[in-house]
Amino acid sequence: MSHIIKKRERIETVEYQRSFDWRDRPGSGFSFDADVEGNVDAAKLNPSARENYEKCVSGEFDVVDKGLVVYRNVYTEPAVLKCDCGAHMSLDGFTNTCDGCSADYNMSGQRLALRSQWGEETGEYLSDILRVR
Repeated sequence: MSHIIKKRERIETVEYQRSFDWRDRPGSGFSFDADVEGNVDAAKLNPSARENYEKCVSGEFDVVDKGLVVYRNVYTEPAVLKCDCGAHMSLDGFTNTCDGCSADYNMSGQRLALRSQWGEETGEYLSDILRVR
């Protein structure tokens, strides 16, 4: 019997970077991974990045220190269903077709009727029917 083995989940990630812009070219320059307070662990940078970071903070490069820049990313990971045939599948579309047995499921994990029974009178359109991986 099919069942959801992982629920759909909203994921939010936060990244911190210390940013420097070239004084004569705003919007271009350098960014380095940092902690929440804007501190860069230079020991973790590769040698080229470490050299650039040191030149930014020492004043050797003509850059403007933009300080800490916070990047927030939000996305949804789709649910994962275990199909009747045992295959696992991601429920990321209006129609989701199992690679193992070609059964169709909706985004909520409900098994759909056979495609021969689909039609406009039941609310499906050709674009829904043809969404096959």
